[in-house]
Amino acid sequence: MVSFPVEKGPAMTNPVHAADERREQTLAGEDLLIDRFLPRFDVTLIEHVVADADIAETWQALRELDLMRVHSPLMDAAMFVRSMPAALTRRSTPAEPPAELKLFGGSTPLPGWLPLGETPGREVVLGAVGKFWQPDIEWLDVQGMTPDEFAGFTEPGWGRIAAGFSLRPYGPSRTLVTYEARTVTTDSSSARRFARYWWLVRPFVRTVMQATLRTLREDAGSLVDGHPDEASPTGGRVKRWLYRGGRPHALARALNRGAAFGYAAGLLPHRVVTLEVPGRRTGRLVRVPLVVADHDGERYLVAMLGAQTQWVRNVRAADGHVVLRHGRREAVRLEDVATERRPPVLRRYLACAPGARPHIPVDRRAPVEDFARIAPDIPVFRIVAEPATDD
Repeated sequence: MVSFPVEKGPAMTNPVHAADERREQTLAGEDLLIDRFLPRFDVTLIEHVVADADIAETWQALRELDLMRVHSPLMDAAMFVRSMPAALTRRSTPAEPPAELKLFGGSTPLPGWLPLGETPGREVVLGAVGKFWQPDIEWLDVQGMTPDEFAGFTEPGWGRIAAGFSLRPYGPSRTLVTYEARTVTTDSSSARRFARYWWLVRPFVRTVMQATLRTLREDAGSLVDGHPDEASPTGGRVKRWLYRGGRPHALARALNRGAAFGYAAGLLPHRVVTLEVPGRRTGRLVRVPLVVADHDGERYLVAMLGAQTQWVRNVRAADGHVVLRHGRREAVRLEDVATERRPPVLRRYLACAPGARPHIPVDRRAPVEDFARIAPDIPVFRIVAEPATDD
């Protein structure tokens, strides 16, 4: 992953003209689509990754990219911290997160973002208008806005973001993917507020962009050989190191505790929950972050590290009676799924849980039959709601 430093534009001190960044991106001297909609800006971040897939395969992966699947421990922590002000002041129950968030189409429009333009097979650009520096971000409704109106928007007190993905060949069968995010404010007062905010959040924005590119790279690779995660030089190896020997080590446990807190608060993606179960020896409540897999109208939890996983032993000692939290408390019973019924659930689980793929030796796109050989070693639990009780 290659990072470019933030460059200051015309509205900031020591301005650098947009053409300086454009030269970094445009190898053949061609204009980028993003230049049409935000040619001058206060700040920009540019990230690159090389995908082991050709342009057509990488473009297909970009079109199918689900942003709800983009994760890293630091990114999840950053999103949790950024969501805290809104969550603490919200009086009503948070809305259920969407099942998917795609740049192109999908069942749910990307909230707050306006599609600005697309060059098929090469570039796509989206735009948003907001007051990003506020503790609870205020987004302008841009759904009725045209791309040209976005480009000419100058109402004081706001900022504009243009985010673009561009592709170009990198050798005969690889693709260089560039992700750029530009921001400009509409007046000097907003520029000062945004400058203070940007100093704080810049590292986290970069983390989100890098995690997005990693997911895209893995998805593009899966269209070529079907084994992106096992070959990944970052995510897979890091995950295996964190859980070497089949158990989470100190850093993994610390990350899990932070993730469990965020999942329980309902501030992180909807497929992740915090399992609460009494320790079988101490009786103390143990909290574990887990991914929920949905299949044929049912919900399931999967123990990616096998039957000796501590939470599995605790669940069985509690006869399956546990609590799941994701913004609300849900009392459930976890029922062991018979071995012969596990393969389709395991396949679905790998589609929902990218972080589990380094631990399960079957590709997520493999036929269901291939999961039969590992099914005896990986416990699967069906989530059954406990009957409601009167207080």
